[in-house]
Amino acid sequence: MYSNSRDLHLVAAVCLTLLVAVGGAHAQGYGLPAVDGVYSYGTPNLPAAEPWASSDTLLWGEGRFFDGGQTYSAGVQARVGQDTEAGLTLFHLTTSGDDPIAGAVRDSEATLIGLNLKWLAYRGDQIAVSVLPGIEYPIGDMEGTNTTIPATAVSDDIILELAVPVEYITEDGLILRAVPKYVGFDDSPSVNGTTIDGFGDVIALGLGGTYSDVEWSAMADVAIVLSGDNSIDADTNEPTDEMVWSAGGSWHGIDSDVRIDLFVTNAAGPTAASSIIATPDNSVGVGIRVSGEF
Repeated sequence: MYSNSRDLHLVAAVCLTLLVAVGGAHAQGYGLPAVDGVYSYGTPNLPAAEPWASSDTLLWGEGRFFDGGQTYSAGVQARVGQDTEAGLTLFHLTTSGDDPIAGAVRDSEATLIGLNLKWLAYRGDQIAVSVLPGIEYPIGDMEGTNTTIPATAVSDDIILELAVPVEYITEDGLILRAVPKYVGFDDSPSVNGTTIDGFGDVIALGLGGTYSDVEWSAMADVAIVLSGDNSIDADTNEPTDEMVWSAGGSWHGIDSDVRIDLFVTNAAGPTAASSIIATPDNSVGVGIRVSGEF
């Protein structure tokens, strides 16, 4: 993994380059219909294959509320070239509550700024394939505290990401999606001068679908971890792998630039990194997202 201090200038350069090119910037998922070709809506935890095609910019905000914690996210996405979009995201997690993990109450904080670029690699009559690299950079340390000991696990590593969304749209408007993805988490967070096991390099396969009917859509997704860990075992307090999922619906008026999504999920957030993190003991949260085109 990469240390915070060593890559600070690299991250700043990437941020500046994308922001100058964009004038706006893409989030993980929720692509709206393209001007032509295969159109697609993303799902709460999986990105769309189609890049943002509008000349306008999309702004969005989201909250996910779990028993003992919540996450907040916001982002902006925009077209930056032919079949290419770029995006900027901000994610904040805070967890504390009565639900213990291995008998200890956890108290965690993390804030991440993310950058990503989506390039459409192939578009057919019913199929679209894109390549979606990105990074998420911690603003301050990411901390997970065991309040019983007490002890705090600290990580400041940059998270590297890569996804390859593949979509197939049927004649009746059902969009089927497969998304192999890689997320590079810290594999050895520090605790009181030593280290513990982290999630490490995670490889997962996401599957999902969206069905739209004029102003309403139904959507669902699931992601299976093939390698690495993405959660904390509620009994042992050790890293483990869990299936990540979501299900919900959205309203998107014909003459409206606003979209509202309501869903349930066990994933921490909508970004590439947070969408693969499963809540301990599979706690189910309610999420709401509001997005608008400007």
